[in-house]
Amino acid sequence: MTRTLATVVAASVVALACASPALGATPFTAAGSGTGQDLAVGSDGSGHVAWINAEADDDVRYCRVPAGGGACAIERELEYPGAASTGLGSAQVFAPEANMVVIAAGCTQCTGVSERTFRWISMNNGDSFDAGTEVGDMRFGGQGDYIGSGDLLGVNGGLFQAMQSAVAPVSLGEGSFVFSPSVVMAGPSEAVWAANDLSSVRYRVFNAALDPDDMNDAGAPNWTPAESGAASALASAEADNEETHLSSGGNGVLLTYVSNFSVSDPRVGLRKFTSATDTFGAPVYIQGSSSVDTNGLDFPHHSQDAGNRIHAVWRTLHDGGRLRYTRSDDGGATFSAPANLALGESFQDPLVEAGPAGTGFAAWRTTGGAVRVVVIDPQPEPAGPGGPGGPGGSGDVPGSPSVTDVGIGDSTLRPGQGTTFTFNASEGGRAVLTFRKRVKGLKIRQRGRRRCVPQTRRRLNRLRRSAGSREAFRRAVRRRRCKTWKRVGQIRQDVTAGRNEIVWNGRVAGRRLSPGLYRAELKITDVAGNVSRTERLRFRVTRRRR
Repeated sequence: MTRTLATVVAASVVALACASPALGATPFTAAGSGTGQDLAVGSDGSGHVAWINAEADDDVRYCRVPAGGGACAIERELEYPGAASTGLGSAQVFAPEANMVVIAAGCTQCTGVSERTFRWISMNNGDSFDAGTEVGDMRFGGQGDYIGSGDLLGVNGGLFQAMQSAVAPVSLGEGSFVFSPSVVMAGPSEAVWAANDLSSVRYRVFNAALDPDDMNDAGAPNWTPAESGAASALASAEADNEETHLSSGGNGVLLTYVSNFSVSDPRVGLRKFTSATDTFGAPVYIQGSSSVDTNGLDFPHHSQDAGNRIHAVWRTLHDGGRLRYTRSDDGGATFSAPANLALGESFQDPLVEAGPAGTGFAAWRTTGGAVRVVVIDPQPEPAGPGGPGGPGGSGDVPGSPSVTDVGIGDSTLRPGQGTTFTFNASEGGRAVLTFRKRVKGLKIRQRGRRRCVPQTRRRLNRLRRSAGSREAFRRAVRRRRCKTWKRVGQIRQDVTAGRNEIVWNGRVAGRRLSPGLYRAELKITDVAGNVSRTERLRFRVTRRRR
């Protein structure tokens, strides 16, 4: 769908930087600091948060938040067996069916052995849990999955273990450096594992009935690739991929990751898994370029709800830290314009989950260990300077369409080289993309005002005649010299609500653009005749091949 996207230039960057950020509900802090938080949302919309307590009494903490709630309605402490037990890695929480909550976490010295995994189950929506059952011997270091009947899939770097099983963890990773691992059940006879190995996404697939003992054999023929320790790479992979995460649901198995396809323009990439070929397809980038997201984008996470919507969050360092959110209602074909769920915090490992109605929660950890939760409820930008409904915003007239996240595939081109313009539209209509070139100008008086207009031979001759002498003409030219933008052509295209692209062949009115600095101006007119604010970005046509 979307090709290479690029940087938004000065005008768009300034507008984004000045805009009042969209905010949602007020975040709250769950009781007790910790690490390794996880989040699930049940069929009733309740949020379930679990983490490993970092205080003196090591245990697993649990918080249940009612649908749309702003605080923990129920809090629980799940004790490890043994007085010297200490939590390890991260907790995992699942809400696989109505009123059922499953929590798992690793510990050391739980039974006098260095590492053990325990699982707790509630059948009354978190009101109470059983005493806990030992199910494996792995510390969780990434995102696992629940496969039913109390069995879990766990990961820790390149290690994988299907629990409950007496078979020890196995290595699925390739190389010595394996980060942000994730594993999901793709179906009753398929599981997918993915991680990044020094900025390169690697994955393996298990194709057979999900029997824990069989899965804990990395060299078994059911694992693809079948060689122990081997892993597949993404097709047509970007140069730098990080922070992998998998989900499974009505849209199949999806992979998100940070794609640094240019030094100054990181994106959240999304790929869909194809079971027939055991491969991931071409990437879609779920957000465009902006000054907000290029500043320290990291920790992407996504999920699929029971209504097949896709929810995604990520962290940026912009303006003291922002938690960004977007969602897709059409299986990933288009995404909403990114909004902010929270501001001014250190967002470590944020998570997002939602229920069948599309509502849910995001959770994260601060650098101080506080576990924070907020309802998914981004609001429109408020009116005012730089915001929609105000001067300089996206749509100065109420009811007009808005254009956001404008990008260009390549901002430096050769004569005749094409590129792709990308943007989000709030509604469908007719888009007009106007090209203007930066040219020499003259300041002249028009309609009682002095304006900078393109310098032409006719205007120079008129100025020469009025000046009287050659020297006076030269002084007049120096005094009236300026720079302006000359229109060179337009492209018109029908667009739909959501993510759009205009593929340009590098020519305007059948002619290549000559070298110079250009400005592309985009606006949309909806079916009612309302016109959006004009969004602008710049690009350059060079004389030489780069």
